[in-house]
Amino acid sequence: MKTLLKLTFAMLLVFLIFACADTGKVDKSVADNNLVLGILKTAEATSKEAGQIEIRGTYFQASCSAGTCNTPGSNTVTIQSNFGTTTGFLYVDYVNGAGTSTYRVNAEIVEFSNTERVLYYKPKNSANISSLIWTITDNNEILICDVFNGKPTLAETKADLSSRKASGTVYTTNPKAAGCNGSFAFNFLTRTF
Repeated sequence: MKTLLKLTFAMLLVFLIFACADTGKVDKSVADNNLVLGILKTAEATSKEAGQIEIRGTYFQASCSAGTCNTPGSNTVTIQSNFGTTTGFLYVDYVNGAGTSTYRVNAEIVEFSNTERVLYYKPKNSANISSLIWTITDNNEILICDVFNGKPTLAETKADLSSRKASGTVYTTNPKAAGCNGSFAFNFLTRTF
C-alpha cells in the first residue's frame, strides 16, 4: 500500500507541475494580436504628438532688446493644442513686481501652423483674431512676437500678417533685436518645467 500511495503522490506531483507550468501563459495568437494592437496604439499616439503645436508648454517670458534678453521674470505663457486639430489655447499671466497679476490673457487658438510658425488666437470675450509668430534659434531658444493685429476674421488677420511680413514690419531674422511690430524685439521663453 505504501508503494501505491507513493506512486499516486508522484503522479499528482507531476500533474501539478505541468498544470502550473501552463498557468499564466498566453496563446500565441492572442500575444500576436496584443503586439499588433500595441504597435498601432504607439503609431496613433506618435501621429497625435506630431500634430501638436511645436511650442506647447508653460514658459517664463522675458523681454529682449538690442540683441540681449532679460532674465525671465514672473510672467508666464502657456500654449497647448488639441489632439488631432490645429486649435488649442493660449494663456498669458503678466505679474508685477509685487507678485500679483496685472493682466491676463485667456485665448482660444483658432488655428496654428508649425511650418509657418504662427498661431492665430481670439481672446476670451473678444470677436477679433490676432496672430502670434515664433522662431527657434540655432541654440533652441524660443522667441515669440504677438503681432496684436486683431481683425474680425481669420482671413483678414492672415492678410494683415502677410502684409506686415511683406513690408518688413514683422520679420524673424534678428528676433532679439527687432522684427516684432517694427523695431521691437521678440520675447524670450524659458520652459518652467
